[in-house]
Amino acid sequence: YFMVTFTLPHQLKPLARHAPKALYQTMFQIASSVLKSFAKRQSKGALGFTALLHTHSRQRNLHPHLHIIVAGGRYDSSKQVWHKDQQQYLFNAFALAKVWRAQLLHALHQHPLHQHPLLWVPGGLPSKWVVDCRCVGEGKPALEYLSRYLYRGVLPDRDIIQIKQESVTFRYKES
Repeated sequence: YFMVTFTLPHQLKPLARHAPKALYQTMFQIASSVLKSFAKRQSKGALGFTALLHTHSRQRNLHPHLHIIVAGGRYDSSKQVWHKDQQQYLFNAFALAKVWRAQLLHALHQHPLHQHPLLWVPGGLPSKWVVDCRCVGEGKPALEYLSRYLYRGVLPDRDIIQIKQESVTFRYKES
């Protein structure tokens, strides 16, 4: 299995606050399209993947990013056979990041919500965005690792220290 993480730069946080549904749907559509186009170009066949949205960092700050779990292989529908990849490499993360940036910005500029004054795409966006693409292993140990990492809540009960009428005190992990 591979895990591909598509991250938004912090300059787009206001857009995530004011139009989360539109932004997050667009993120899923573009990330899916990017992965499928890379697979098609490299003749890897149809990819099998699951995408999950994380909206916060470990410190519970707004930090929208997608984690996409990609199966290491392809399905040949004509022969009804699964072909397992033997590689520890899926796609070049820098190339993924360039295409992710270009396609997401294009989609945001085309979106009807872009006309709203609070939803403009800011200038000064970085020229390089972050995409991580790594092999996370195979079989049950890989799935157990991914499930622990991907399915925990933003603020687990064990991290809540105190709740007052106007505030919540919680612990977080520095990273």
